Amino acid sequence: MHRKLRILIITLFITHSSLAQVLQPITLQAAEDTFLEKNYELLAQRYRVDAGKALVQQTRLWSNPSFSTTWGFGTTDRVQPFYGGNGGQITYDVDQLITLAGKRNKQVQLARLNVAASQSAFYELMRTLRLQLRSSYYQLYFLQETEKVLQEQLSNLQKIVNAYTEADKKGSVAHADVVRLRALLVGITNDYADLKQQELAAQLNLQQLLGSGLQFAPRVDTEELVRYNMAGHTLAALTDTALANRPDLRMAQQQLQQAQVNYRLQKALAVPDLHVGATYDKNGSYAPNFIGLTLGIDLPFWNRNQGNIRAAGNEVKAQEQSLAQSNNIVITEVQQALEKIRLADQRYRALDFRSFSQEYDRLIAEVALNFRKGNISLLQFIDYFNSYSDNVKNINKLLLDRITAYEELNFVTGAELFRKQDAGNGK
Repeated sequence: MHRKLRILIITLFITHSSLAQVLQPITLQAAEDTFLEKNYELLAQRYRVDAGKALVQQTRLWSNPSFSTTWGFGTTDRVQPFYGGNGGQITYDVDQLITLAGKRNKQVQLARLNVAASQSAFYELMRTLRLQLRSSYYQLYFLQETEKVLQEQLSNLQKIVNAYTEADKKGSVAHADVVRLRALLVGITNDYADLKQQELAAQLNLQQLLGSGLQFAPRVDTEELVRYNMAGHTLAALTDTALANRPDLRMAQQQLQQAQVNYRLQKALAVPDLHVGATYDKNGSYAPNFIGLTLGIDLPFWNRNQGNIRAAGNEVKAQEQSLAQSNNIVITEVQQALEKIRLADQRYRALDFRSFSQEYDRLIAEVALNFRKGNISLLQFIDYFNSYSDNVKNINKLLLDRITAYEELNFVTGAELFRKQDAGNGK
């Protein structure tokens, strides 16, 4: 093979081309700020909380009094519509419902618990979406980092194929080498296409979570990722944190409280309410211009709310079991999250990534030198660089898996355990 062709190939591989990307740079802090301001699901849940607060105010209000009147129409001998003068008849009645057995207070308690449950649902939604946000953010970052390597490898390999194709026409290289290079090109092209599909999916998730149509390029300080470590965290402490902070667990507790208040309310509904009112009768009573006090109450002969009381009692028992199950889920999820971190850290510590990358760079330089001297074949030269792109993909995936494992621990504990120091807000 001609010396000029060898030099061209080496130059293509050791020169890092710049990748022009029309992407909006964004930090994680900026992404989270935008998420809190513009995520449509969070905004909708905020309105639901406000709606619940309005219902509490409504529940506090007394029932409106009722008013009725009767106007005489005269007699069968003499019809006098709406006549209220001398000899005419008019009645007025006012009635006010007074609830007994503390029904109103219990209904207010129930409405307040509904608001608390809505607020917990808001924080549970935020917890879930924040995990999706961070997962998509870091996934997109590492995919874009891998894409840079694959895109450069693909571009360079395409130029080599073109150069070998021209040399093959002149008979200066073996045709089998051209076929092998084209096969490698197809393989890397497929890898690149698969990577772009994953990147587009992560980009779409991030756009939807941020309520934006922009294409984003996450900006991550890899040195700062050292904050993801288990120093000072124990299983017992993390379990206590999760039991105290998990919004879904609070929801289960609030649902039990709602069931208990509803049970007391249903028992109170068995007590009839009192109707208090006043009446005025112009000429229809034993004396003209009669006024009187009216009292009324339902007689609980048949319906004493028995079915609703039994149903509410059984619902309390059901919610007790649901709460016990929720507690068990929280405990086991913390254990599982810690095991994921242990496995991820085990793989992470087994390899010094910075040292490994430096050693690999030196290896590539040596490969290029030996290829120029003719000590290794073209196919060996290409295989080294092909393995380099595989190595980049594997390292980025391992780093992503590790960060995701730590973020899942944040998720299952409902707390921010690995805060970034002096987080920036710029986009």
